[in-house]
Amino acid sequence: MTWTPAVRWMTCALLWTFSGGAWLLPHLGLSFSAVAPFGLAAAICHTVVAIGLHTRGSVPALLLGLRLVADVALLTALLDITGGPFNPFIVMYAVYVWLAAMTGAPGHAVAVAAVAAAGFGWLVVDHVNAELAGHHRLNDFPTHLFAMWFCGAAVVELVSIYVARARVTLAQRQQELDEARERAARSERLSSLTTLAAGAAHELSTPLATIAVAARELEHNAASVVGPEPLADALRDDARLIRNELDRCRAILDGMSGRATGMITSTLEPMAPEAIAHLVTARLTERQRAHLILDIADGAPTPSPTGAEVVQAISALVRNAFDATGAEGQVVLRFGGHGAIARIEVRDDGVGMSAEAQRRAGEPFYTTKAPGQGLGLGLFLARTFAERAGGSLEVTSGHGTTAALELPAAGPS
Repeated sequence: MTWTPAVRWMTCALLWTFSGGAWLLPHLGLSFSAVAPFGLAAAICHTVVAIGLHTRGSVPALLLGLRLVADVALLTALLDITGGPFNPFIVMYAVYVWLAAMTGAPGHAVAVAAVAAAGFGWLVVDHVNAELAGHHRLNDFPTHLFAMWFCGAAVVELVSIYVARARVTLAQRQQELDEARERAARSERLSSLTTLAAGAAHELSTPLATIAVAARELEHNAASVVGPEPLADALRDDARLIRNELDRCRAILDGMSGRATGMITSTLEPMAPEAIAHLVTARLTERQRAHLILDIADGAPTPSPTGAEVVQAISALVRNAFDATGAEGQVVLRFGGHGAIARIEVRDDGVGMSAEAQRRAGEPFYTTKAPGQGLGLGLFLARTFAERAGGSLEVTSGHGTTAALELPAAGPS
């Protein structure tokens, strides 16, 4: 049975007060003294469960079953001194059996039902011979009917409250299940994209190598061109540009296919914000680097995922931000966070996003760019990476757009 911490501790306090008062105040002549051992057993069980839930967040299922059994035994003792089988609240047996069946293992329900049946039988044997002759006299018959009505109303209220709380719990579990299914679907799509990317990298490596050889030959031949000097310089610059762009393509394909070597091997471990910013900046063009504002807060935590994954995700966010700013817009890349959370923000000063675009941001192949300018995979890959790493990606838009990537921070080592 799920109780709030305040109710759990209040129940423990009431049980200890009841048990202690029956023993510590014997001169009052209370009939509760015979019931005190049952109250003590119930108090111990409730207290152990409350302490376990408070310290560890969970307790063994066997202990929860013992708590219900102790409650049923205490109920039997209380009914024994307040009318026995003629007490209208004897229907509470059914409530405990129902709670055990709904919240515990099947064995708990059997144990509670057995204790309830034994308790009811004891009450009948102990009281029926002494009380049957004088029961339902005319003067106390209305009182008994009123007590029966009050008991039924109390049981109905208890069951309705429990069913309402159970419905809320089931709704929360269903929401968690839907979210888990959505994450699994995104992971499946990511696996398909990864396979596609690895195949594309493998197939493109050969034509890119051919283009690289042709560009090298072009640059070599440009040196022997006879003609105006500006023409020869232009040919050499074009050839050099082709080779530089080919080097960038190779680096990207190596990262996609897992063939990265050299300096990239160091990115298979968590990297400090400064190193991440350096690698992200190296992927930008000269114009983009000139319009990038880098802000690394003092003591910014190190993200726990590998540096290669973080660099890939941030690079996609930064490229999207530059696509949204226009020719002269600025993009802010900020590293911050606190405690166990590393927060990385990419903010642009573009026109922002519509409500529909903001709602669908992160869906694969959804993009607001012109045809040929992008496939809409940057946000999808960044969000999938964040969720798989135990973090999140939040996109907000107003005057410009801010993509906030939150990741677990690495330990001191």
